Amino acid sequence: MKFPKSSCMKIVQEISDIIGERVNMMDHEGMIIASTDPARIGTFHAGAKRVVDEKLEILTIHDDEEYTGAKPGLNLPIEFQNDIIGVIGVTGPEKKVGKYGQIIKKMTEILLLDISMRKEMDVEQRIRARFLNDWIHGLPQEINRQMVENGRQIGIDITLPRRILLVSIIPREGAATVALQRVIDAAEGSVRKVLAGFTEAIVFKSGSALVCLVSRAEDARMLEWAGVLKARIEENQALCVCIGIDDPVANFVHINTAYQHAQKALRTCLRSPSKDIRLYDSINMEIFSGEIPDMIKLEYVRRIFRDCTWEEIAGWIPLLDTYYACDGSIARASQALYIHKNTLQYRLRQLYEKTGYDPRSIRFSSLYYNAIHFYHDLGGKMALEGETEPANL
Repeated sequence: MKFPKSSCMKIVQEISDIIGERVNMMDHEGMIIASTDPARIGTFHAGAKRVVDEKLEILTIHDDEEYTGAKPGLNLPIEFQNDIIGVIGVTGPEKKVGKYGQIIKKMTEILLLDISMRKEMDVEQRIRARFLNDWIHGLPQEINRQMVENGRQIGIDITLPRRILLVSIIPREGAATVALQRVIDAAEGSVRKVLAGFTEAIVFKSGSALVCLVSRAEDARMLEWAGVLKARIEENQALCVCIGIDDPVANFVHINTAYQHAQKALRTCLRSPSKDIRLYDSINMEIFSGEIPDMIKLEYVRRIFRDCTWEEIAGWIPLLDTYYACDGSIARASQALYIHKNTLQYRLRQLYEKTGYDPRSIRFSSLYYNAIHFYHDLGGKMALEGETEPANL
């Protein structure tokens, strides 16, 4: 069995740090694949080759001329699954390094076994994630007895009644950095730990979101569980958690419908200034906005915000988004926007004069509500294309 060279380097460095001597690891062909002496990596060690070929329990080398590419020291076989897969050696006089023989052999074998087990776990996790993604993206006619049986073979019973929490963890401010991504990864681990205590709960990654499959429950209980997750992760003030919740479907063959509904609820949460948890049953425009062509969305936005430049529209959208999220409350919206109430009133009147549609009127609020969602749809695509204004579609 072959092990990554990076893992082998970690092993020789770890052993060297403990015993204070130079350590080398050779493969079954006698090539030095890891060493605390960088100059020796990639060179041939004839002593190691002899240990493998003759299945020696130990080989002590006394001088530099005894074996090609070898220095004085001890060399012992590395055994894995009843086979010699390489050799571990420690450089130095026999009197000095002889006491380390069996210690470094056992340490190496234990560390390699740990690496092997981790690799097996990674493979198992990938198999589970692939199967679960096939399931949630599958059409009802594709969810057959064979898929049920395949799931049971890897410890997953897809026939149990379940619902979906779709979780997205995002930074509150600024672009994601490597350090911040590590924090997000750790937060995703927290989600798994929290749900580990739930009976039959399954958590896996699909795209950029975590799919949390939990036992079927009423909306109130789903919101409670989602609230626990959100509060737990947002203890780190650098992170924001958005969660979309599906609506119950007839049975496990319709899981794709539940997943799509949870996606729409999650998108609504991501767009919302408040980032409140969203149930599919609580969303409206988002249900069919994905069916409308971009050209129509663009035309609609420009018609509502007539005589406004795209830069001006980009300034109006967050203001209106917050205003409607606060249910039209001037006091709450101005507080959320960090502006005076009179300033907000003035800006809303200014928009009315420019467009002819009063955002404070119930009659026109739905027009702006639709425009906000269409703008966000187009904005996501514009960001991908690196545009400041959508091209003529």
